[in-house]
Amino acid sequence: MAKRGKVLRDPLAGPGLLMVEGQQYPFVLDGIWRSAVPASAGLAVDVEFDSQGSIRGITAVPDSQLAKEQAEVALTAAKEKGAAIASNLVAKFGVPTLIAEALLIVSWFFLTAVSVQLPFAGKLEFTFWQMLGFLNASNLLEILERNGHLSTGIYGFLAVVCLSGPLIHHFWKDKRAVLGGVLPLAFMAIVGLMVRSSLLNAMGETGGAPFGDMQQQVQDEMAKAVSIGMGIYVSALAALYFAGAAAKKFLASRAA
Repeated sequence: MAKRGKVLRDPLAGPGLLMVEGQQYPFVLDGIWRSAVPASAGLAVDVEFDSQGSIRGITAVPDSQLAKEQAEVALTAAKEKGAAIASNLVAKFGVPTLIAEALLIVSWFFLTAVSVQLPFAGKLEFTFWQMLGFLNASNLLEILERNGHLSTGIYGFLAVVCLSGPLIHHFWKDKRAVLGGVLPLAFMAIVGLMVRSSLLNAMGETGGAPFGDMQQQVQDEMAKAVSIGMGIYVSALAALYFAGAAAKKFLASRAA
């Protein structure tokens, strides 16, 4: 039977000493030490015992094995801590809310919200977060210079606030706090209208202008080149869920 231990005293100046599971065992090298690595204080070893509990063999544990075991212990501890955190979140917010919140975050930050097919540049794809940067940009030249890497400014701050809106009522007990669930949907609608207005302004108004027909044609072609991405659909579903749940809870609290 093998057990993990540690060398407390090397056997060069007398009998060595091991610590195994809180007990000390004296040892000598002859016929017992089975490693090319010399015994030294602090060295981790695997100790084999016979049926009588006497030491039958000692083998030094390689550093690579120790590193692997330490990594496994750390991974196990991280999994246990993560499971505890997840359990607490589920207990506090509920599974549907967490799933909808995760979908909203992923769709806003990582999924394509809008794609534009350009004749020579190919298809350009933007996330919802990048659209906020478009709104925060002062002019079209800045958008081209930054190559899509734009600061979202105040719109980014509002987006974070709206993302946390569906969770507010878990911390603020006022019955109106449940209306925070409407914030993501309202924010998306406002951003959509602002982006559309910005595009129309960039192309110019069509009514009564000398080149009104040409500008109208340009707007029509631009509309055909723009397509809605998966990010809008996923985030809209999540936002609708939050808005519906918020309205239901608010009406129930009013009735009560």
